[in-house]
Amino acid sequence: MILGTAVWAEGPGERRALVARLDSGRLADLNRLEAVRLRKLGEGAPDRLAEVLVPPSLRRALEGGPRALARLRQTLAYAEKWDRRGTLPETLAPRPDAVTLLPCLPRPATLRQAGGGALDRLRVAGPGGLLQAPPRPTLAALGTLGGAAAGFCLALEDAGGAVLGAWMVTDWPQGQLDLRTGTHRRRIPFSAWEGIELPLLRPGEVLLLPAPRLKPLPDLEPGTSLVLQAPFEALDLRLGVEALHPTVQ
Repeated sequence: MILGTAVWAEGPGERRALVARLDSGRLADLNRLEAVRLRKLGEGAPDRLAEVLVPPSLRRALEGGPRALARLRQTLAYAEKWDRRGTLPETLAPRPDAVTLLPCLPRPATLRQAGGGALDRLRVAGPGGLLQAPPRPTLAALGTLGGAAAGFCLALEDAGGAVLGAWMVTDWPQGQLDLRTGTHRRRIPFSAWEGIELPLLRPGEVLLLPAPRLKPLPDLEPGTSLVLQAPFEALDLRLGVEALHPTVQ
């Protein structure tokens, strides 16, 4: 599964929800789809039941543990089948250009460095984030009930907090991670993290894995656009002034 958090306009308000990326590229609102599925099965109070079984929040789903993730897979399979028939309404699965993607987990329970140091969990940016330090890309593990990692996302430690990618993948990613700007590129194979032992994780915790050493990218200036590319995501970033001219304390 590829899970994230998105927000989109609905009439005078907006909807913010846990979404899964469908094979067609559309984004399934899993909470609403589960409510529809339960209603068709004749369940009483389907909306309230869906709030418990498939909550509209990735953090709450992680707090539900493996059983909650299994339920998400079931709902996603239902959405995929409906989408292949070509009749899935956009109210249940908006198109990517109709939404704004947030960090996959906008408010982690805790945010930690690989060495165990605490980062500010309220300083989490996502796609389009402005970096205040030279980029050191890595992966982050997201914890679930029972202490295991539910999945992984793109990540960079920055300014006491972190930038997280829009998507959490529940399977270990294959291939490589590319950091590029203009014609310059740095590559990290995902095998660089193979064999790493993760500590027990709290539900909703984000743990940044050790960032491999990379040769610095040349010709960086404030406002420079960078892309952190993985097979499951292209994370757009920009470089701020502090990244090149750090404040002397």
